[in-house]
Amino acid sequence: TRKTRANIKIASLNIKGRASTNLGTSQISKWTTINREMREQRIGILCAQETHLCPEHLSQIDNLYARRLKVLTSSDPTRPGNSAGIAFILNKEIINTDSAVIQVLIPGQAALLTINWHNNNTIKILNIYAPNNPHDHKNFWEKIKSEWHRLSLGALDFMVGDFNLTEDPIDRAPARLDNEAAIEALRDLRSTLQVQDIWRMEYPHRRMFTFNSNHQTLSRLDRIYASERHATSLIDWDSHICQIPTDHHLVSVRLAPPTLPHIGKGRWAWPQGLVTNTDLINKVIKLGIKVQTDIENLTPRSDDANPQTLWCTFKNDLNKLARDTVKHHLHRINQRIRSLTKDMRKLANDKSIDHLEDTRVNEILLEREISHLQKKNCRRTSLRARAQWATHGETISKYWSKVNSPK
Repeated sequence: TRKTRANIKIASLNIKGRASTNLGTSQISKWTTINREMREQRIGILCAQETHLCPEHLSQIDNLYARRLKVLTSSDPTRPGNSAGIAFILNKEIINTDSAVIQVLIPGQAALLTINWHNNNTIKILNIYAPNNPHDHKNFWEKIKSEWHRLSLGALDFMVGDFNLTEDPIDRAPARLDNEAAIEALRDLRSTLQVQDIWRMEYPHRRMFTFNSNHQTLSRLDRIYASERHATSLIDWDSHICQIPTDHHLVSVRLAPPTLPHIGKGRWAWPQGLVTNTDLINKVIKLGIKVQTDIENLTPRSDDANPQTLWCTFKNDLNKLARDTVKHHLHRINQRIRSLTKDMRKLANDKSIDHLEDTRVNEILLEREISHLQKKNCRRTSLRARAQWATHGETISKYWSKVNSPK
């Protein structure tokens, strides 16, 4: 089917509001980074919580990003611009959005997305933003259960979101058990919907935290539950600090049924930022002149020395030169982020994290440094995009056509 993939990345993030003062004065300033994150990470469906969207905000988002994104929302009925709110953000480059339907179970806190994915396959995803007060959880989960039965919504594929609750002590540091009545109500709903914490089943002893509080405590509040029938089809589980300003991690998984065609990473290509790199272009010209001279002066021809082997060597040298330039100029921040993320995950699984506050503080400091580097990445990308628009935005060109063409 057009605009679909044999596998799809599903993600969840509490975006903590629609705007950030660090990104400018716009009332929807975070949506530029949401759009960029979905493009760069190739996210097919992003389930967002704490969206704080009013109809006028949704209209602005549609005017600016409708080319790539389709947004289906449910807002808080009493304070839509300041409280709660959930959204399904669909990437039109990856998934056909024509069939997408949203059904609201609890306004601003629970909604179901039904969408055709690949050929005749349908996905049902329940997006959750649970109450902050643990005493409200029991009624919350019971209401979702009753609404599910009332609407006869059938089998569920995924339940994702910010649950403001952990089921197991291992998902908090220091380890502790949450409100037992709330946990039982959630587990009763999961039993009814037949979804499991597949990541925890695959990694029963691993610790991964998605939120840290001001009291130096860590927790895995953001989770993706899935139907057991998808257990063998889920790969690339991930949780990371993204460019979108928030205090939660983005959690994601890729649904790749083994019966569908395998799609690899594809061939390596030059990043667009290198195309205008003058130093690199000059080196390429020198390499090209050298190989042209070698071919012209080649006599006699042999199996080891001929135009084909020289051309192959030239392409390999060109590839190596481009990769080295990428590492030197473009990947410094990304390499630092990867290194800090590795250290952060190592600390999360350190045995001392439950009883030593210093270990938890170090983990939180690493998170803040990663967040700072992501903001630098975001600013750099934003400046590059503005410069490109200022240079080519008003000129009839390939760039102008791409920006203004409908999806």
